[in-house]
Amino acid sequence: MLRTLNRLFADHPREVGETYLHHAAAASRFGLKLARLTACAFAHAMVPGVHKTTVSDEIKRMADDLGYRAQIARECRMRDAGAFDPGL
Repeated sequence: MLRTLNRLFADHPREVGETYLHHAAAASRFGLKLARLTACAFAHAMVPGVHKTTVSDEIKRMADDLGYRAQIARECRMRDAGAFDPGL
């Protein structure tokens, strides 16, 4: 039971070098941003003249941010595995 709880709540945040609360805050920010973008996309579907590039521009920014976070997570996993060499 403890291993399951650890796997569900602690393993992934630790993998990406965050605490549970920090990870929850970051994931919540992305979720709220996606909810707002959903509304913008539907508004654009109904009135094509509004939010012409809002959704695509923001998704590009989010992709850059997520790519950076993924790189940090890879480096953290490499360091934890003993394969991290900052000189590379």
